[in-house]
Amino acid sequence: MKAIIFCLALLLACLPVTVYAQSVPSTGSFAFTLQGYTVQGQLSNAIINTDNGVTMTMSIEDSLQTSIGAIPVSGTGYWSGAANGTSLSGTIQNVSGSIQVCYFLFFCGSANYVGEGTWTGALSAGQGAGTFSGSITFTSSSISQIPLNQPIPISGNWNSNFQTSN
Repeated sequence: MKAIIFCLALLLACLPVTVYAQSVPSTGSFAFTLQGYTVQGQLSNAIINTDNGVTMTMSIEDSLQTSIGAIPVSGTGYWSGAANGTSLSGTIQNVSGSIQVCYFLFFCGSANYVGEGTWTGALSAGQGAGTFSGSITFTSSSISQIPLNQPIPISGNWNSNFQTSN
């Protein structure tokens, strides 16, 4: 039974997600919920440069709370793009991270992933919001239930306050 729940939790982690953000100046927090499981993360260094270049750093350091226990999730990524009036758009690059699953008291396994994508949005009074889409791909895993080298589509929403550089 625990193996079935474990497989279900891993499958849920690979489904498309919606990201809800709550922001403070140049930073934000986000949470994505997967079938009742929530992961918290951070947006930081949200900046619009004088050349209208836009950057944000994304990080995740949390756990999926499942019926087989906590599944730690970590990751980082870099969002870059441009502001054009009230429009924002760009790419999501250098996404990498891992999950770790421990069950049967003594067995722990991990899986590493990479990702990429694009984002768009609108800007008003330093507040940006929009959507993103892309994919993650598990590149290595000691957990046999995780499919390797198969891009998994993801999409969601983002929201952040930006600072302007001088």
